[in-house]
Amino acid sequence: MTKHVEKKSELRELALKHLSPVMTRITDLVVAKAQGAKFWTEDGTEYIDFVSGVAVNAVGHAHPEVVKAIHEQSSQLIHLGLNYGYYESAVKLAQKLAEITPGELDTVFFSNSGAEAIDGAIKLARAATKRPNIIAFEGSFHGRTLGATSLTASSSKYRKYYEPLVGGVYHVPYPYQSQLHFQSEEETVQYCLNRLTKLFELVVDPTQVAAIIIEPVMGEGGYVPAPLSFLQKLRQIADDNGILLIFDEVQTGFGRTGKMFASEHAGITPDVFVLAKALSSGMPLGAIVASRELHEKWQTGTHGSTFGGNPVSCAAALASIHVMESEGLIERSERLGKAIVNRLNHELADYPSVAEIRGIGMMIGIEFQDERGQPGTTIVSKIREEALQHHLLVTSCGVYGQTIRLMLPLNIDETVLDKGLTILTNCIINVIK
Repeated sequence: MTKHVEKKSELRELALKHLSPVMTRITDLVVAKAQGAKFWTEDGTEYIDFVSGVAVNAVGHAHPEVVKAIHEQSSQLIHLGLNYGYYESAVKLAQKLAEITPGELDTVFFSNSGAEAIDGAIKLARAATKRPNIIAFEGSFHGRTLGATSLTASSSKYRKYYEPLVGGVYHVPYPYQSQLHFQSEEETVQYCLNRLTKLFELVVDPTQVAAIIIEPVMGEGGYVPAPLSFLQKLRQIADDNGILLIFDEVQTGFGRTGKMFASEHAGITPDVFVLAKALSSGMPLGAIVASRELHEKWQTGTHGSTFGGNPVSCAAALASIHVMESEGLIERSERLGKAIVNRLNHELADYPSVAEIRGIGMMIGIEFQDERGQPGTTIVSKIREEALQHHLLVTSCGVYGQTIRLMLPLNIDETVLDKGLTILTNCIINVIK
């Protein structure tokens, strides 16, 4: 047995012994290093990564500018806590987020993750409005903390065993046209708006609703963009009823959709942004961004975080945003995303098993169906397995796991992209032909 094989075997055995099995295990690879859109296992095998740490590594693994920022900051200050003083990376990052988010959203609370930020946003909304209830959407995924799980409705498995969850949460349909079986986007939007109206009429008075929270592009639920008219109407409904509109841009933020933030496509500004993932290129960090006026309604001392706004994480975030801006990655995401969708449509759209290829920027989903028109869960599972055998990592989404989702680095080398897409389309065709 070689040295690499021995180490790989040892690490796997230790993992099986000491890491909790509660977390879904996508592969059992033992990863040694990663760079750009590639990673290498302990035995030196090279893989192309189309998952990017679940949309985290938007500037690729270990971007030199981010690594440099982490090194320089960690040599000066690793942790203090924002309760006990100000430090440059956190203050400068808050200033930068105020600069790049739309409207007058100029004040930030930092957490450690997207799910934590969601929980904080629930507390902010209730504290600021003095109202108890939150409206979320069927198919949504907001995280696995207790508050975020209460909002999540993309699979009952996320809620199983944890009830009773946080109260005062109501769900209405997300405008996912193919799942709602309407012929047009207009019909889909109107149906969903009618269901919201009925909720107000029959179940919860709008004067008792603190916030409506939505993913402008549904992530875990299927990589489905909400129609822009629907988002615009939600803004109007929220304004008319004194309800806060919260956009969960944990997965859509920072160029993923071809804009810095997905809300920009609809030309609206939410009252609250929840951000994480690509914010800090792999370092743990989340953010709640809202107006100063709104944050001042959140009583001092009623929320906090020991590690939120960690100096090293904030330095990584500043470097990551600088890379996106200086390398033109937002514009590249829009341009390259369209080219990818066009290529996938050209190569795959004629196969009956391919239900839909959709994308906005570099947030791209390929949805599959079986011969009866039912969700292609088994097809997707086989595609993922075959792709991994050809050294390409992809993953799925959708309520039934029927969609392959592509979460590429925004700066992916086009040669690597071409190779990865060729592997993917060949694997798809091999499975469905």
